Amino acid sequence: MSELLADTSATQWIIAVASLGSALIALALAFGLKEWLFRPRVRLLLRQRDDPDEISDRVVTKRIDTGENAAFVRVRLENTGRSTARNVGVRLLQVHRWNETCEDWERMRPELDGRLLQPSNQLPNEPATVDVFPYSDRIVDLASVGYGKEADNGSPIFVEISHPWPPNEANVLEPGRWQLEVLVCGDNINARRYYLGLSFDGRWHETESEHIWDHFVVEEPSARRLPGGGSTS
Repeated sequence: MSELLADTSATQWIIAVASLGSALIALALAFGLKEWLFRPRVRLLLRQRDDPDEISDRVVTKRIDTGENAAFVRVRLENTGRSTARNVGVRLLQVHRWNETCEDWERMRPELDGRLLQPSNQLPNEPATVDVFPYSDRIVDLASVGYGKEADNGSPIFVEISHPWPPNEANVLEPGRWQLEVLVCGDNINARRYYLGLSFDGRWHETESEHIWDHFVVEEPSARRLPGGGSTS
């Protein structure tokens, strides 16, 4: 008789634990556990020059719209999550230039605030946002310099915002050191802020075309504002 009671008590405990576990799972699912586990996880990255997979983050090619030669630096929207990130874009928040006299970052080009960067290999009339599938990435143009565009003070830097470009050419930056504050955002991802530094000494001569990346330098994305200093000479 005692053995029967013990077996009955053990069975009841098993049923109680199973019921509690089922209730907890149902509660977790109700609060979005499945969506959290399978959510897209998007980050912004720039491969190093010595990375063996770095074949299109820095590239000299012709512009789709004009056919002119340009050296592009591109950043990647990488999704390491288990679902597709929808309508993701890189939005330019603020632009700063390093002021050598004041030794501080100086706020510049407010006309660019809020503009989206242009996804790579897309025509000007195509959307400025992209879907990023699980375990894949999409490339976005960050900035470029044009061969043969050298002016009195050197070739400028073009911030590759989506078209149309401002009539006052606010996205055309003088040679120097700049800081771009951007926001990666989308329909189903948490927005993340990044800071990127880019500098160019204005030199891109025909005899130095293969060394353009020694003159045009972009720092990898950081979650913090960039320190001051640096040189473009």
